[in-house]
Amino acid sequence: MITIKQIEAFIATRPFRQFALETNGGNYVVVGDPDWIKMPPPGFDLIIVFGVDGLVHHLPADAIATAAVYGPEPGKR
Repeated sequence: MITIKQIEAFIATRPFRQFALETNGGNYVVVGDPDWIKMPPPGFDLIIVFGVDGLVHHLPADAIATAAVYGPEPGKR
């Protein structure tokens, strides 16, 4: 299981690279921009992602299995 701090590290990467969150159910949610993900305040665990699929995803932190960079490096498209 990935931690909130690890997800925050993906968000803080510069230049930003889109990344995918894999849920425990095997689904993927792609974060295409750092503004498209809202992290919870301390004491809460609900992450909100405005996915590249046009949907709003409400993900409890414990439902996210892993995260990985998604797509080519910036400028290599």
